[in-house]
Amino acid sequence: MEMLINFVTDLHKKTIRCRMPQKGMMEMNLTRYESINSSIVLDFEEYIKEDRLDVTQVSAKILEEDWRIVNDSVFTKILYFVSIAIESLKYKEIADFIYSKLNTYLENIEFEKHIDKNEIEMLTRDIQICKKLIADKRGYKIRETSESAKSRVEYILGLKVDS
Repeated sequence: MEMLINFVTDLHKKTIRCRMPQKGMMEMNLTRYESINSSIVLDFEEYIKEDRLDVTQVSAKILEEDWRIVNDSVFTKILYFVSIAIESLKYKEIADFIYSKLNTYLENIEFEKHIDKNEIEMLTRDIQICKKLIADKRGYKIRETSESAKSRVEYILGLKVDS
């Protein structure tokens, strides 16, 4: 017999619920960090392999599609930029609009008080990984984008999230 699983993600409650008809409701707790990070990894794979987009297009598309989550807090904004940078560098390039913001997001970071300590530790670990990858200037190239693309990203990052 085939079993169907429906995933409903609520990043603010940090829970994924899976409905399995024979077994009722099962919950798997995923942190906001894990959920966002996994989503970015999967988006890169899908958009590059299936949609044939390049790293700059994928980076911009993720920021545009997830702008409410990106702009929700300092934590989520840094998480998005660090995760996008790490995924980009796996393809040996990075969008200039991601690269140009990394210094701001990799240094002197103070997160909101309500962010879980474990999530901060996971992001701090990724920040260190990102710093090491960025330090190897020969391992990647910075992909230049048009001024309109950079302006679009700036616009997206400036949007306010309704509480």
